[in-house]
Amino acid sequence: MKRSLRTSIAWLMLLLVPSVGHARDFGVLMYPIHEGKFTSSVLYEYLKVNEDFDSRGKVDFKSQVVGSQFTYGVTDQVAVAVKGGVLVDPEEDAQGSTWQGRAGYLYGLDLYNEVFPATGYWPGLQASVGASGFQEPLTQSNIGGNGFQPVDQKLSGIDYHASVLLSMKWNRFSPYTGLRMFGRSVNWQDNQPAPGQPEHIVGHAHGNASIVVGLPIRITPVIQFQVEGIFVNETAVTAGFTLAAF
Repeated sequence: MKRSLRTSIAWLMLLLVPSVGHARDFGVLMYPIHEGKFTSSVLYEYLKVNEDFDSRGKVDFKSQVVGSQFTYGVTDQVAVAVKGGVLVDPEEDAQGSTWQGRAGYLYGLDLYNEVFPATGYWPGLQASVGASGFQEPLTQSNIGGNGFQPVDQKLSGIDYHASVLLSMKWNRFSPYTGLRMFGRSVNWQDNQPAPGQPEHIVGHAHGNASIVVGLPIRITPVIQFQVEGIFVNETAVTAGFTLAAF
């Protein structure tokens, strides 16, 4: 009991540290934990986030993501996860101009802690922290609506994120909601800049918190379907299947 209390306090202190963040990330925030077992997920995500760049103003990024997440239950309350995915048809929009690219990729590491498990009578509490990185090549741009032209540019960056979620449990359904804190650093690199233009500009997250809602549905004792939505300051809708391997 003392160990569980110390763990819970440590997690809550970690989640209150400023500058934690999330944005161009992938995966779900509420994950089943099976001690000593591996859990795998196949996921699809629609992602849209806003960023502020020092010389380009507000930029809207959107993409589809297809990938996987693999988790190992260290204890019956703590799990570590690795994940990766492909950015499909990424697009950046800013001040009437559009940049598009071929498929990029992202990757990440997360740590989950089920502080209090949900029961049929009492809500549960789960927290998570993690980091992710991404690479996004841009191959064409339409500046001011004058038609697409080839470019050689790349966006890359790193995100940090933290979440606190409350969940309930009703038969096969385990709905949850909560808060996710996020922020990131983005580098926009131009390998062939026009005369008088910078080789790179730096951006960061527009806003630092979002609302999360999700619904896992248990199909069998080891398989579940899950859908999750994130709103306010960023938009993400994720759906997929999770399999617990013994």
